[in-house]
Amino acid sequence: MLNNKENNLPTWIFFSNVDATLVNESARQLLVWSGESFGRLLRSTENILNALMSNDHRLTRESVVELVALLGSCVGSNPYPPPDTRSLFTDCIMVLSRYLAQLPKDEI
Repeated sequence: MLNNKENNLPTWIFFSNVDATLVNESARQLLVWSGESFGRLLRSTENILNALMSNDHRLTRESVVELVALLGSCVGSNPYPPPDTRSLFTDCIMVLSRYLAQLPKDEI
């Protein structure tokens, strides 16, 4: 993680290849499942996932927080989710939360 708060630069969170792949694959399965009901938020979520899967597997802190919110909205967009939805969502949130928790307190 790179701390740039004093320079008003973004705080970058770097993900391992394994964690980036897990979040990307689980989140994309959630997006496929939610389909049309997720509507206009689909593009924002895909953009963040595409950035995560770039060569360096990094996202800004703000993008990680936004991704958590978007995935929550994705799951909440359907009142009758399939059984594996909870597992996919939990996998994503556990990884993203672990990286956020590693930030210094003044960066959160």
